[in-house]
Amino acid sequence: MRAVLDACSLDGRVALITGAAGGIGQATARALAAAGATVALSDRPGVAIGTDGISNGRSGGVSLHEADVSDQTSVEGLIEDVVRTHRRLDVLAHVAGMLDARPFLDIPLESWDRTFAVNTRGSFLVGQAVARHMVQQGNGGRIVMVASNVARTPRLNNAAYAASKAAVVHLVRCMALELAKDNITVNALCPGSTATPMLIDVQARGDAQRLEGIIRGSIEQWRTGIPLGRLAEPEDQAAVIAFLATDAARHITGQALCVDGGQTLF
Repeated sequence: MRAVLDACSLDGRVALITGAAGGIGQATARALAAAGATVALSDRPGVAIGTDGISNGRSGGVSLHEADVSDQTSVEGLIEDVVRTHRRLDVLAHVAGMLDARPFLDIPLESWDRTFAVNTRGSFLVGQAVARHMVQQGNGGRIVMVASNVARTPRLNNAAYAASKAAVVHLVRCMALELAKDNITVNALCPGSTATPMLIDVQARGDAQRLEGIIRGSIEQWRTGIPLGRLAEPEDQAAVIAFLATDAARHITGQALCVDGGQTLF
């Protein structure tokens, strides 16, 4: 039992969480801190990041950082700042992302480009910068990229988002293959419909009937619905990220894990 508990601990490790101001990112910050990690929290410039429930308990501490994940200079500065602050970097939870839900025929090029800049280029830039440091550090690491279950299942009004997240999933596979020799695991978390502002405010536009339709399912919207009968909570996603960050998941790499209540069963 002691060995199991030790494998699930992040004591002494430093974790960077992007998109940490809310939703899955904030829940992940709490989960990693609860497992004992020192956490570096990052979000867009000017966005406030709360630390309630993060800097207490077992956590080795918390630091706050600003970065635009779509900008290489900003990302490189973020990693340098985290390492300068904490002397090391062992875990990346890359949660930062965006959704601009539009019918395919109505997507302007600017929206398509911005979606890929944040979701796909951002994953590449942050993943590469962190991996380079982990290789130099020499004692392995854990990288978890947040993609989406729409990377494998098409959804209405999600063409740009789905395509950008599908690219992230395959990026993860390629990273895992190349970084395995350095004892760095790389996995993708693919959330289903989760009770975050991205879903409630952007996708469902605050409409309770739309949310109920997502859960029940319909040919017009989400087909299978959610067999478990509820939206995921951000904590459901964070728990899987925390597991993938620990030694309990040391032999898992290159995988895309759907946490979606059965949405993608079919």
